[in-house]
Amino acid sequence: MVVITYCVEYAESQKSVCLKCNKVIPNKSLRVGRMERTSEKEKKKFAKFRWYHFKCFEVPEILTKIPVHLIRGQVNLLDKDKLRLEKVIKLGVGASWSQIVDQHKKKAKEDEEAAAAEALENGTPLPPKPSKDDLMDSDDDEANVKDFTSQLTGEVDRKQERKNRKINKLKAKTDGAKVTKKQPAGNKGASSGTKNNKDTKPMSAVAQAIAATRADSQKKMELMKNKFGKK
Repeated sequence: MVVITYCVEYAESQKSVCLKCNKVIPNKSLRVGRMERTSEKEKKKFAKFRWYHFKCFEVPEILTKIPVHLIRGQVNLLDKDKLRLEKVIKLGVGASWSQIVDQHKKKAKEDEEAAAAEALENGTPLPPKPSKDDLMDSDDDEANVKDFTSQLTGEVDRKQERKNRKINKLKAKTDGAKVTKKQPAGNKGASSGTKNNKDTKPMSAVAQAIAATRADSQKKMELMKNKFGKK
């Protein structure tokens, strides 16, 4: 006897593969699991899992007969994902989020073509195409026709991730260039006629040693002159 139940959760690694499309399910993306156990008492960790992308998963009959909030893992989902799950299940057996996405895209295309035809007939300028950002600002999920691969399944947008890394590296280089090195303080014994030059490079260790030796020699010479001069 095989007991079949379902769970919804976010992927904990990148090792699972979607049973429908045979593609890897990205880490932290929304996925649906078909659990096969030998009995209802068998623990989840011992069950056999068959995973699906959320957009690839087709609603089975068993999920249409129980309240959505009783589906395993549903309570741990974000509110937006709870709504998506509920919406798919309401469509009935065989429904999938991918079908909803296709319907949204088809409707958006039809509306765009109808608006263009009306503008052509009336001799008015063609209406501007809505940007992806404008579509994402809509409160209605059905009007959202952006790239659903990342937005609706929770998959990471790889292109945006690489772009953000490049921006952070460039920012780090820019901030590093603004950091100035502290200049060494001037010698107290320097003559008043000497001017400080900000562009002058600090003396090397060898040059400093030579200067110190010369200063020491001059002091010794002055001491000798004073000593013999007094006699």
